[in-house]
Amino acid sequence: MRKITMGLGALVLAVTALAQDFTQSVTAEEQAAAGLGKLTPAELVKLLSLVERYKTGEVTVVRAQAEQKVAAAEVRVKQAEAKTTAAEAKKEPGWIGALLTLQKAEAKPDAAVVTTRLAGRLVSFSGRRDFTLENGQVWRMIEPDIYAGPALENPEVTIRPGLLGVIWLRIREGGVRVKVKPIKLE
Repeated sequence: MRKITMGLGALVLAVTALAQDFTQSVTAEEQAAAGLGKLTPAELVKLLSLVERYKTGEVTVVRAQAEQKVAAAEVRVKQAEAKTTAAEAKKEPGWIGALLTLQKAEAKPDAAVVTTRLAGRLVSFSGRRDFTLENGQVWRMIEPDIYAGPALENPEVTIRPGLLGVIWLRIREGGVRVKVKPIKLE
């Protein structure tokens, strides 16, 4: 306990010695306004040492060095970004990437699901056929298929884009789902 008391006493003496120059240069009101009375002895020692460093110009030297390091880091970041951008510009996609890029270019950005009705009756069919819709569009089957269900009068049709540029025509009531391509769009 004596050692702690002696240590605190020495700290208070050190604070007092350092504080004499600085604290004597400010009024009691200024000390109270700055909150110096609230500081612990250790905090006051740290503050006074910072003031002394500032007086000698050491703080401005450290600040200037830090600013130089920040500026150098910003230059390195910009150089790295430029290299990355240049590398991406030179990069050529593989055949899968080229195919996907081509299909994205062909697809309309506003391509959405189209829901309408078939114009007329849907009767059984085998092979390929064209579907004429109420909105005037004509869609042709790409692959042969078979429908042997009941005849449907103006069934609802949904046309939806799929993966890799495939377009699907679905007739919900008949359970028909076929790949199609547009023949006539109005």
